[in-house]
Amino acid sequence: MKKIEHILFWLVVILVFFSISKYGAMTTDIDVSDTYFIIKNSQIAITFVLWLLIVVFLFRMIRRRHQAVNKKFVVAYTVITALLLGLFLGLGLVKGDSAAGTYNTEDLDALMFRNQLKVWCMEGCLLVQVIFLIYFFIQMVKKPVPSGV
Repeated sequence: MKKIEHILFWLVVILVFFSISKYGAMTTDIDVSDTYFIIKNSQIAITFVLWLLIVVFLFRMIRRRHQAVNKKFVVAYTVITALLLGLFLGLGLVKGDSAAGTYNTEDLDALMFRNQLKVWCMEGCLLVQVIFLIYFFIQMVKKPVPSGV
């Protein structure tokens, strides 16, 4: 792959295979301030696949306008996004006992800790996406490189 932003396609491929595997049918439970969300992992993965395809398109717009993208930014964005999303989806795969009423204090503490980690990963991933959008808008405001150079 000649262009560095194309490494995002690997993440897209991994998420597509994740969503069609047996793990895509599992659910991720998120408890956010008295609201409890139950979301299928495949819905999370496909939504993020669509977002990553938009990101690749936006990186191409930056490349077309400036003839280059900041390689350090692309690598940092990809690594941080992959780690946070992988941790978020990985924590969704960890299931405790499902028998109601058999939780002891340690089980409840572990469930609350995993839920808090999932919320932190989700918030961190959203923050990284906002930073990307800021980077994109800054690149669009900057004066484009003349096409003859």
